[in-house]
Amino acid sequence: MKRSRRYVNNRTAVSIDLSGLTGEEAIFFERAQKYFKENMHWLAFDQFVFGPRSVLYSKTRSHRDVLENPLYQALKDMWLQLGVQQGKVAPVVRRKQKAIA
Repeated sequence: MKRSRRYVNNRTAVSIDLSGLTGEEAIFFERAQKYFKENMHWLAFDQFVFGPRSVLYSKTRSHRDVLENPLYQALKDMWLQLGVQQGKVAPVVRRKQKAIA
């Protein structure tokens, strides 16, 4: 039975189902979460999650496979959020929508 696992970013309302992760991917994600919580330097986090030793590339064969992988999507969101926290990426600015008459 697969364990229910979800990545949620409350600041951006991003929510990603990670229940299909393999054991290796789940361990990797937990390490990434630990580094994120420790506020690891943005470029070091980038190297860990997207570097050549990342589990993202261990079983996928195509660019599309990587981009559509929920683990990649969660790690990318964490990476961007870490960049915002460290002042490397501009935060999301919510704009008011104009009323259509």
